[in-house]
Amino acid sequence: MSSEPCYAPRMRASFVALLALAACAREPVLTSRPADAPRSLVIRNVRVFDAPHATVLDGPRDVVVRGGRIAGVSPPGVPAPGLREIDGAGGTLLPGLIDIHAHTGTSPDPPGKVTLPDIPGNLAAFLYAGVTTVLDLGSLTPDVFRERAKVAEGKELGPHLYAAGPMFTAPGGHPAEILRATLPWYLRWYVVPKATREVATPDAARAAVAALLPERPDVLKIAVDTGTDDVPRLSLEAIKAITEAGHEAGVRTMAHIGNSVEAADAIRGGVDALAHAPWREEITDEAVAVIAAAQKPVVVTIAIGDLLEGPRKDFLPIERQVASPKLIDALMAPSSFGGEAGERFRRAVVAGHEARRRNVTKLRAAGITILAGSDACNPGDLPGAGLHLELTRLVEAGMPPGEALRAATWENARFLAGGGADFGEVAEGKRADLVLVEGDPVADIADLGRIKQVILDGAVLERHPRPGS
Repeated sequence: MSSEPCYAPRMRASFVALLALAACAREPVLTSRPADAPRSLVIRNVRVFDAPHATVLDGPRDVVVRGGRIAGVSPPGVPAPGLREIDGAGGTLLPGLIDIHAHTGTSPDPPGKVTLPDIPGNLAAFLYAGVTTVLDLGSLTPDVFRERAKVAEGKELGPHLYAAGPMFTAPGGHPAEILRATLPWYLRWYVVPKATREVATPDAARAAVAALLPERPDVLKIAVDTGTDDVPRLSLEAIKAITEAGHEAGVRTMAHIGNSVEAADAIRGGVDALAHAPWREEITDEAVAVIAAAQKPVVVTIAIGDLLEGPRKDFLPIERQVASPKLIDALMAPSSFGGEAGERFRRAVVAGHEARRRNVTKLRAAGITILAGSDACNPGDLPGAGLHLELTRLVEAGMPPGEALRAATWENARFLAGGGADFGEVAEGKRADLVLVEGDPVADIADLGRIKQVILDGAVLERHPRPGS
């Protein structure tokens, strides 16, 4: 006999109805793939971004693609009979961008506004912005794994999708405490157990990992963040239990952290990467030393902090292309996270503004690998365009544009798929996920948004700009 409340089936039906209504209200599709799109072509007269070396190859090149793979990068004039030709007109060809920290199952609407996500719209926006691979670092489970399968099977158009599933946290820890405080009752009961795994002991942690493994998570995501209200966080023993259970199954772990102590504890607990440099303080020399000694990368995510500080004042051109005018207007208006707790959070984010930039300098000086992730689709953080904003902020923090682009391509690919990754580089044998832009983003990162073509698995996608964008 079922132990669920008698109203649960009715609530589930109501929730499905809400999702159906949301689907009917979706924005126009930003990106499509023609049904007969060939996967072989030649792109002529382009400068090629050399991702491993963070520079542009000397002189123009022709890049030949056959069957969705790069067949050659050659001097101009290479014979390619029968292939579709694209004139690069001296623009720059880059590997498809990789966002290693996103949440495809959420919405970038302003904080405090409850909006059901448009997941196909989010995926289309990533592609529109040239993001051809995404790691979803926390979404409803098992929903995100079903979405991953639909994309992989060609049933839905989207970037190559990796997924962590739920976030492991302490009972009442981040993000469970935020979800319970901000979601209305008719969503709270459904979302919290699908978005999180609240574990109190190492044994409970190992059992929760074992229960998730049949879904084949690409990474495990844990939260080690006491926030501004001293919420519960995972113990070092629980962190070790999760990472060890994951490693035994060949699955790595990424940890969301908020301060230096949490960063060091996560590394000592065996995690494989940090999601966020401390967002509310300057990282300590001790924490930097712990991370550097372990040789673990950090996804610093500067831009999301800026976006949560208050109303937006300006937008990149690519952001205005991805977001509707209505959403732009909403993000420029004052909003509230709700209550004193929300305002304490906002004040902490504002206070950490400069520290987040100094953290980039300190991590780079210590030789720590920086990965590029946007944390989209959090409030104001637009899918696809958010990675452009993150790269802009990294450059403003002192990272050379070529290094930022390498982080968003080659470095991210190596973290996701190892040294033999077949994407993240414009080189023979690699997957033909490519972005053609006007100008030279190694000289000016703003040129990254001047996209002319996006190519996914060798197929040229059709991008549909919003009227007036």
